[in-house]
Amino acid sequence: MQQANYLQQLLVTLRTRLLVMCASVGIALEEAGNALAANDPGRAAAVIESDAAIDALENEIDEMALRLLARSQPVASDLRFVVTSLRMVVDLERIGDEAVSMSEQAILMQDMPGFGVIPHVRELYANAREAFENSVRVFRENDAQGALAMCRGDDEAVQNEVRIIQGIMECLSDPHCGLEPHLAMHIILVTRSLTRIWRRSINIAEHVYFISRGESLKHKGENRDETLCACGDSLAAGAVGDDAAANSAQACENMPASGDEDAPQRRRRTEKDTENV
Repeated sequence: MQQANYLQQLLVTLRTRLLVMCASVGIALEEAGNALAANDPGRAAAVIESDAAIDALENEIDEMALRLLARSQPVASDLRFVVTSLRMVVDLERIGDEAVSMSEQAILMQDMPGFGVIPHVRELYANAREAFENSVRVFRENDAQGALAMCRGDDEAVQNEVRIIQGIMECLSDPHCGLEPHLAMHIILVTRSLTRIWRRSINIAEHVYFISRGESLKHKGENRDETLCACGDSLAAGAVGDDAAANSAQACENMPASGDEDAPQRRRRTEKDTENV
């Protein structure tokens, strides 16, 4: 009993440190966006300096999770949570790195004419930040259905990036646009960072689904949509379980058995065809 209580205390501590890291990354992402919007190099510099604290949290959580695995040997959902925490901190740390990259671009663009072109990526920033906040929410609430819904946004993130880059290329080809190529390069780099943040947030949602359901949604390839639909149906199965079971049983009864009455006729037809050959 004491061993079980001790394990639960360690798991709660690990979860708390993960949430602290989520909060730190969220602040860095918000401040990077503010630095870009307000042309504030001071805020951007603060985000860059805060990255060391995020890296320290990653190392702390890694050590905590490995120590927990070695000493307590968790099983089932506890084991999934500990293993997934090792993956989740990687995505969180990378999101923090992308916030730093955005801040660096904000510093480089501060004296450039035409800085106001940045509103073209504000929608993407809002979507990326919303995705991150949703990923933190589903982790905090262990919301498998919410995590599953997030996993459908991967293509949308890429489409947003492509649309913005196409717009920049069209503007560069227009002599009346006035967008400087070096400024366009910085904006494209910011766009890439935002897309990575969005997709890393989806990774976190996938981790949450694995913790809750014990099923991985990663690397599904072309069958990803079908897999997600099947997973969504399985989540709703509890509400219609009895009816589904009854329908399945009825369907099985209506299916012909392997040794049905038509089987001799099929054999006779096969023998007749063989004689005619």
